[in-house]
Amino acid sequence: MFCLLSATLTSSCTADTAPGEPPDADPFAATPADGPAPEIGPAPDDYRPTAAGAPSTDIWIGRLERADDGTLIVTGLTNATDRDGYDNQPSFGPAGAALYYTSAVDSTQTEVFRIGLEGGATEEVNGAASGDPGTAGRATPADTGQQVTRTPGASEFSPTVIPGQDALSAIHEERGLQYLWRYGTDGTDLGPIFATVEPVGYHAWADERTAAMFVLGDTPTLQVGDALSGEVRTVAENPGRSIHRIPGTAAISFVRKVTEDEWWIEGLDPATGETERIVRTLPGREDYAWTPAGEILMGDAAALYAWSAAGGWSEVPGVAPPVQLSEASSTAPGDISRIAVSPDGTRIAIVRSR
Repeated sequence: MFCLLSATLTSSCTADTAPGEPPDADPFAATPADGPAPEIGPAPDDYRPTAAGAPSTDIWIGRLERADDGTLIVTGLTNATDRDGYDNQPSFGPAGAALYYTSAVDSTQTEVFRIGLEGGATEEVNGAASGDPGTAGRATPADTGQQVTRTPGASEFSPTVIPGQDALSAIHEERGLQYLWRYGTDGTDLGPIFATVEPVGYHAWADERTAAMFVLGDTPTLQVGDALSGEVRTVAENPGRSIHRIPGTAAISFVRKVTEDEWWIEGLDPATGETERIVRTLPGREDYAWTPAGEILMGDAAALYAWSAAGGWSEVPGVAPPVQLSEASSTAPGDISRIAVSPDGTRIAIVRSR
């Protein structure tokens, strides 16, 4: 078996370090290694942009601390995107000083936005979101974060900093097709990463070149692709949407849906395809995140739970209502879905329904 987590991270695993300065040469070719760049034709007649059916969600940001007994506590929980609309899929940058997320700018399109967290405050906004008659009288994405991408006619989802690069990967949805795409952190469109993998729903990076991708279909699959060689392999069926690199290792974790009622978080060695069960999910829940110390965080309704190999599942204080809200928060927190933890483990981002 490959190196996973026991009670604590083992020293034999690959170190989990933040990338340094980007290399002088672009490590990815301008054309995907697995084929020519895809041609995106007219949308099918029944095409409905994903943004059109997106729920209204907020991203709450707080501090992740430890009690004297070592258990986790969330403090200072603040609604960072307090508006009606879709703000979701948070992901911290490698230094933890920025949070990237997906935001609906109108009823048909999403873009990537960024919130700066230096010193615990959000950065000054210097972008404007697209107008939408339905947004009159409420906040727009530009009121809460800085717009990164500007892609008329396309949407971006699941922004993630690519290890070792000053660039983001995101799901690029255009006219009914969904590819894994690359953008500079300044929003520059750098094109598709894979040409033959579609439709991609979610993804995570195991290292600087290896991506694990949830690919939609009659039976969804988990596929591993090498962005430099173009090799793509199917490694599992019926995965969940929450895919993560396991801190301190070169392994990927994902949810395997064995049956309707039996879901497991499993570890995957991307090189060999070997998998290992870690823990069953909370019933019916598939969104989770890792802490650097090896805990798994998962929401259930409005409560947050932490799992460790030594202690099992326990509730994390400071999240479920009633909680002490920041004066900047005007809405009570709803049910939890996606979660992100900063690389140093000091901050948490939680997606909640409005």
